[in-house]
Amino acid sequence: MNILHIVYAKVWGGGEQCVYNFCKAGQGCGHQNFIALDPLSTDIIRKFSEVAKVNPIALRKMKKWVSWKPFLQLIDTEKINILVCHSGTMAGFCAVLKKLRPQLKLVIYRHNVTPNKKDPYHVWLQRQADAFICVSKMVYDLQIKTACESCKHKFHLIYNGIDISNLTVRDLNYVPKPVFKIGYAGRIVANKGIVDLIYALKILREKYELDCELVLAGKVDGSFAKTYQSCTEKSGMEKFIKGPQFYTDMKLFYQNIDVFVLPTLVPESFGLVLCEAMYSGVPSISTNTGGQTEIIQDRVSGILIAPSQTYALAEQIAFLLQHAVAYQSIAREGHEEVKTRFTTQIMIEKINQLFSKL
Repeated sequence: MNILHIVYAKVWGGGEQCVYNFCKAGQGCGHQNFIALDPLSTDIIRKFSEVAKVNPIALRKMKKWVSWKPFLQLIDTEKINILVCHSGTMAGFCAVLKKLRPQLKLVIYRHNVTPNKKDPYHVWLQRQADAFICVSKMVYDLQIKTACESCKHKFHLIYNGIDISNLTVRDLNYVPKPVFKIGYAGRIVANKGIVDLIYALKILREKYELDCELVLAGKVDGSFAKTYQSCTEKSGMEKFIKGPQFYTDMKLFYQNIDVFVLPTLVPESFGLVLCEAMYSGVPSISTNTGGQTEIIQDRVSGILIAPSQTYALAEQIAFLLQHAVAYQSIAREGHEEVKTRFTTQIMIEKINQLFSKL
């Protein structure tokens, strides 16, 4: 099966990691994966080249509409069977490619928590696609609720999966000791709750008198840089924050933290980093705003709190650090939850079942 993925990305995020995992897992079951993305995305091209044949084609703004020839040549030369679109921006373009090459099956990924629009263009788009893959039940429910009636059967729930071969599971009887390390991984932007996390660190150190540090894996977004700098200075927590820094090997990050926190303020469509932390045996805390609630069973496999609740966040981190039995139980349950539900092997099996029916 020859699959062409259309990726419209400027920075690496959860959607891009999903494509990477898809391609890597597909290698083991005979898929030939090709990725088309803009040549300006040099870092992303380099990363995707590890798992697929990358074809740099101009996609930004109006350039995609003059890229027919290289796309059609690629489809014909590589005998592409399935076209997988990972961006709403490119969905219309992909639908036109399908019109030009009717043998193609068009699959559109829904990575985001956004409803279907009901204008004529979006209704037409739903009718052109052969299938939609929703990465969480929250995304699926929203899509079904807003899809045109005749297209609802095209929507399928297939959870994202993590590549467990890249991770190490630590001793699930581990008990944390000072200096406690609280970890966050992902984009460092305003809507991820980073300010709440920094002030939770302050509460942990001053109210609970816990010797702890915050370890950040990621890059500060330019739009958030001033706010981040101001927050670290005003809180007085600068010297207790390690990073932000980029980790080439995330298993080292997870092995060196005691608690993982994803304090996002907005609904997450899924939560790959949350799954990675839990599989690695790190008790995890997240907000109850989105797909995280499908990964964590509160007080069993992790802890869920309301967003923007700094004191509650600090309280739950302190609870885990101060109660070894609960800490170990949540670590074990979290690991099992991800192992049995959210791996790339499970994901690719369900994708193969869907593709075989198209």
